[in-house]
Amino acid sequence: MPSREGETSVYRTQDLKEDEIFKIGRTYVAEKRNKPLKGRADIQASNVFDQNLNILPQPEVHQRHCSIVDWPEDKAKIKEIALKLAAKATLILIS
Repeated sequence: MPSREGETSVYRTQDLKEDEIFKIGRTYVAEKRNKPLKGRADIQASNVFDQNLNILPQPEVHQRHCSIVDWPEDKAKIKEIALKLAAKATLILIS
């Protein structure tokens, strides 16, 4: 789901090992929110593009940080797209 600013924060993780991916999550997500990292959802960029969304690199945040942008304004359409993306994603929980 997009933030109030209309963006969804993501990290490109292709070619990274599991421990490298979770290190990014702990350092740049969990610690900044002061909450424990519970897991992650992996999704292919093509699934995002298939929903007419775009991925905007934001290297000023982190070299692998991007935002999913161009979400519609209609809340029902946002929810529909989010559900489609969730169905394509792989959830990986920390045990």
